[in-house]
Amino acid sequence: MRIKNIFSLVFLLICVHGFAQEPSLYIRSLRSIHLENKPLVPQQIKFRDVDMVYNKIGQFLNERITVSSSGIFEVSAFANINPGVMGSSSKDSIHIELYVMKNHNQPTEQVIGTTVFKYSYGNFDVAAGLMIPPKEIQLQQGDEISLWVKILPSTTIDINKSTKYDHVNKPTGMEQIAGIRIAKVL
Repeated sequence: MRIKNIFSLVFLLICVHGFAQEPSLYIRSLRSIHLENKPLVPQQIKFRDVDMVYNKIGQFLNERITVSSSGIFEVSAFANINPGVMGSSSKDSIHIELYVMKNHNQPTEQVIGTTVFKYSYGNFDVAAGLMIPPKEIQLQQGDEISLWVKILPSTTIDINKSTKYDHVNKPTGMEQIAGIRIAKVL
């Protein structure tokens, strides 16, 4: 009976060890980030070394996530954005796009995933969680992944222009402000 229990325990530890080493990356920011009021101008949500939670798929140098091996990966992301506008009319709206980019400003540039959120009268000063659902994509060794935000031209009112106001910030009850998760599937 003891041998069976020991064998079961060893098998369990091997399985846990195997799953714990899943080739994946998770980076998240706990720090607020300012956005410029520039419609159609892509603005990168930059991460720092201290934002890395775990990384078993690549490198993170100079604010860049670089994949170390080729394969099929599942990529997802999120950001909590608050335009910070006070005083507007019921006809105003702010349209913000969040997207994950592969190889920004390179010949192999590609948008991996995107989501758009439309702020309307009554929620211009409320943080909304913009989520990019998981998507499987083929990545090559050396591909770079980054998170971007853009104010769309259909916006009718400016976001808060104060340089002291951070638009990417934590909503009530949450610590994480923005993040990217990449997991190797094959």
